[in-house]
Amino acid sequence: MKNKSKSTEKKVWVEVEVNKYTDGITVFRGQMAKSDLEAWTRGELTDCAIRLEKTYWFLDDAVYVLGKGEDSAPQYTGDTYLRADTIMLIFMLKDNSFPEVHGTSTDNIFSFPGRQKQ
Repeated sequence: MKNKSKSTEKKVWVEVEVNKYTDGITVFRGQMAKSDLEAWTRGELTDCAIRLEKTYWFLDDAVYVLGKGEDSAPQYTGDTYLRADTIMLIFMLKDNSFPEVHGTSTDNIFSFPGRQKQ
């Protein structure tokens, strides 16, 4: 059986909450390989990093996209590597959950328990 390369592998949109080695909960959104998500849920990823592509987050009712915008470093690629053992929660998002460039619409994002849409 042939192995798929990581670049052609099925990707899923996720929200990842990290709560280790930080002063609180850090939340990122982006795409990750479906196989990485499945391996993380089975507890198989303990001493490695997971690649989160097209990383973005919300802060003060604004969308921050890694590598885009005036206030972020333009040399970033948009990819973030998160240590698997620092991840507390992973939420699945709808397909095409990348934010609009000129707006902060969250219509394409599932609402999560305990969170309200502003």
